[in-house]
This record gives sequence, structure tokens and C-alpha cells, in this order.
Amino acid sequence: MFERYTEKARRTIFFGRFEASQLGSPYVETEHLLLGLLREDKALADRLFRSHAAVESIRKEIEGHRAPGEKVSTSVDLPLSHECKRVLAYGAEEAERLNHKHIDTEHLLLGLLREEKCFAAQLLGERGLTLALVRGQAQPSEPPLAQDGSASFAGLDQWLAEREGRGGICAVRHKRVANRTTHFAIYAVDQPKENEKGQAMAPAEKLAQIQKRIDFIVEGMERAIANHEFEKARFYWDEERKERENLRLLCAQFNLEEPPPPVPLLCIEIIRDERFSEVQKRCDDYIAEGVTQVWLLDPDLKRAYTVTKTEGLREEKGGILQIANPPLELDLRRIFD
Repeated sequence: MFERYTEKARRTIFFGRFEASQLGSPYVETEHLLLGLLREDKALADRLFRSHAAVESIRKEIEGHRAPGEKVSTSVDLPLSHECKRVLAYGAEEAERLNHKHIDTEHLLLGLLREEKCFAAQLLGERGLTLALVRGQAQPSEPPLAQDGSASFAGLDQWLAEREGRGGICAVRHKRVANRTTHFAIYAVDQPKENEKGQAMAPAEKLAQIQKRIDFIVEGMERAIANHEFEKARFYWDEERKERENLRLLCAQFNLEEPPPPVPLLCIEIIRDERFSEVQKRCDDYIAEGVTQVWLLDPDLKRAYTVTKTEGLREEKGGILQIANPPLELDLRRIFD
């Protein structure tokens, strides 16, 4: 059924099922699918709503829409509601209308808006999103990403897994950055520390600390869901709700704005059969967005390049790609040999 769905679209449905189970619903409803979409495609959410507060208000309304039921075991494969099934069908039609080969999160959003009487469409409409508006913003497909799942890049996947296991970073595949899709976005994710001296913090400092806790919790939850560690994911889900409520109360008390979404420390691009001018433009967009460094890997020519704001594009001939803080070091022999 889901052969045409992108990894992001599949994860959206998967997250929707998880949200439904946490809210005690016997079915995956359109509002759960919307929550899954907002969780999976944060770039799309930022483009549509411009603020975390708007996204959080949607979650609050969904949680208060129905009396909460007893949480459903994640071992139960919750069925899609009839409305949700129609949304997926509409999403497929929207992909065909745009001549897109695959069904992505953007098409699922259009499907939600086409199911006009559903709760998700109501929430979107109240925030000024209409089918015509979102259709008008629909972009032609980007050139397909170079395939990164070949045997030659098993070493890269292994290196990322090992480096994540040591802590300090989180790697996200096929992430939207600066309205483009990068193969890997690497974020610095240090577990936040409590104020060691017990001193009272300024509201803005406390806000930043809560946001760091939320980022750490969300990354942990999404990793747990991807690994089917559902009991751990439930714990993170409860913790996220508590911290987001703390964030909301702090913002209301001191009239603060929530911090913007984090920018990746590093983007890793795998390049094949692309004009270098287009690759350079993509890298320039990443750097302008605030990305510290971009690594370009060419598996066919076995070459690697780095792009930074100060040095621009530079071929790496020493055999090792590295960043100082947090310390990252990739021996190119692991992926090219």
C-alpha cells in the first residue's frame, strides 16, 4: 500500500499511529495524522505556521477535543479511520496532479485539507490555511537525491551510528534545511545540565534551557519510535508534554517568544551526476541559513570537499573530515575503500 510513499510520509503515518495510541483513540484520526506530519516535517510546519506557539496550540486543541482514553498498547496496529483513508487517497491524487512520482508530506497536507469536514482541516482553516493557498505553494519536485544506501556508504551509516551512540550529536536523514533537502543534517544535542550553583536564572536563560531539554527529549523519542522501543518512547512523550507546558507558562508569564528551530551544525551531501554550480548554490543556502560546515562526498571519484563561510569550497586531500566542536572526525577510508 505504501510503496509510493517517501520515508517522511511513512514516518508521518507511523507517528500518527503513535499519537493516537497515546491519546487512547481506537482509530488513527485525521488530527493524529496532522500531529504526525507536524512532528516529522518540521520545515513544512515552520513554513506554514511561522512559530512553535502556533504548532503547540494545534496540539493543545487536539488533546482537548475528546476526553482522553486509556493509552493503547503500541503493539496494537491501530486502524485508520474512514476519514484518514480518504485523506491518503486524496494525497495520492494530489501527487499525480503535480506529476510527482512519490507521495510526500506536502501531499498528505493537501489530502487533509480536501477532507473539508474533518477536525484536522478545521484546525488548519482556523489558522488561514486553505486548499487553494497550499496548492499555490506546492513546489515542483526537487531533483532526486543521489542514492546513499549503496554498499559503499554502509561505512557512513555505521560511522554516524557509532558517533551518535557516544552522545553529543543527532543525525537526521533527508532533512529540509533552507528549503532544500540534505542527505544528513547533524545537530549538536547535548543533554542540558541543571544550574549547578542553584542560582536563579533570568527568564530568557531558563527559556533556552527548557528548549534544550525539549530538543533532547524529542530526539530521544523519535529515535525510540524508529527503533520500536515504545515504552521508552512513551516516557519521552510524557516528558515532552510536561516541558512544553513549562515553556508555555514561562512565555506567558514573562511575555517571551519561543526560540526558533535549531539549525544543523553540519550537512552531509552525497553528490552524483550533478552540475557543480547547483551543488555550490545548495551549499551557499545551507551556510546562509547558519550551518557551520557542509561535507560533500563523491563516491564515484572518491573525492570529498568541505564548504565553510570563511574558506568556501575546498577539496579535502588529507583523508580526514573533521569539526572541532563537538569533535567529529571521519576517516574517508571508511566510506571510499
